[in-house]
Amino acid sequence: MDFGISMTTSATSWQVVKRAEQLGFTHAWFYDSQLLCGDIFVGMGAAAVNTSKIKLCTGVLVPSNRIAPVAACGLATLNQMAPGRVEFGIGTGFTARRMMGT
Repeated sequence: MDFGISMTTSATSWQVVKRAEQLGFTHAWFYDSQLLCGDIFVGMGAAAVNTSKIKLCTGVLVPSNRIAPVAACGLATLNQMAPGRVEFGIGTGFTARRMMGT
């Protein structure tokens, strides 16, 4: 059985992910909400260089927040940093838009 964690993305998310890996968690899910959290690719990148086994996942990547080539480039770069450990979910999200009142 796999166990994962989810968190708001921040400059220190990698520390939580590193500890989760030490405790045996298999997945770490990062929020993609620009008005509530830090940048998802920066947080996942920091976790990638500080861990070796745990899967790094977008939970969820909101396609309307960035154009597809930018998201693809970010995911490809993460996969170079953590080969085979990047997973992504795509969804509407809406937390950032709700904060803006749209």
